[in-house]
Amino acid sequence: MQNTVEYIDTLALLWFLACWWGYLLYTAKINKTKQCLRCMMDHWRHSWWQGVLERENRIMDSQVINGLVRKETFFASTTILILASSIALMGLRDEANQLLADIPFFKPMSITDYEIKVIVLVLIFVYAFFKFSWSIRQHSYSAILLGSFPMPEQKDTQYARQQVKRLAGLSNLGAKNFNDGLRAYYFALAELSWFINPVLFMLASVWVVLILYRREYHSRTLRLLEVEDI
Repeated sequence: MQNTVEYIDTLALLWFLACWWGYLLYTAKINKTKQCLRCMMDHWRHSWWQGVLERENRIMDSQVINGLVRKETFFASTTILILASSIALMGLRDEANQLLADIPFFKPMSITDYEIKVIVLVLIFVYAFFKFSWSIRQHSYSAILLGSFPMPEQKDTQYARQQVKRLAGLSNLGAKNFNDGLRAYYFALAELSWFINPVLFMLASVWVVLILYRREYHSRTLRLLEVEDI
C-alpha cells in the first residue's frame, strides 16, 4: 500500500474544516439577530447576577460557580485521557485496517493517510482542552469577583451595575468557551468516520452541523428558555 494521501481524503478534510469553521462564523453573525440557546442563557446569566444584588447570602451562587468549574474540570481531564489514547493509536495502522476491514464501505488506509487522520483527531482534542481549561479559569475569576460584589444596600450604585455587567460578561465567556469545547467533541465523532471512508466523513460533518443547528435554534429547550421581550 503506497504511503500517499488521495485527493478524496484531502477534499474530505477541507470539507470538514469548512463545516466546522463555517458554522462558527455563521452562528457568530446570526446570533446578533436570531434567538438561540446561547442568547437565552446570556440573558438568564445576567438575570442571575442581577438577582445576587438582592441577597446578602451568596453561598448558593458560590456553589453554582463551583459546580460549573467541576463540570469543566471533568471534561478537561477526560480530554487529556482521550489525547493520550489518540497518540497511542499512531503506530496501530495495521491493526486498525484489520479491525475495520469488515465494515461496509471501508477504505484501506496507507501509513501517511492513517497518521494524518490520527493527527487531526489529536488536534481536535487539543483545541477542546484549551477551551475547557480557559472556561475553568474564567469561572474561577467569577468566584473571585463574587467576593467583591456589592451588598444589597448598594444595589442602585454605578459600581453595582458595573459589577453585574462584568460578572455576567465573564460568565458568558466561560459558557461560550465550554460550548466551543463541546462542539469539538461533536466534530471529533464525525472525524472518526474518516477512518472508515472519506465520503462518510463528509456526510458525518454535515450531520453534526445539522444537529448543532437544530439544538441551538429550533429545540424544545430553546422554546422553554425564550423571553418574549429580548
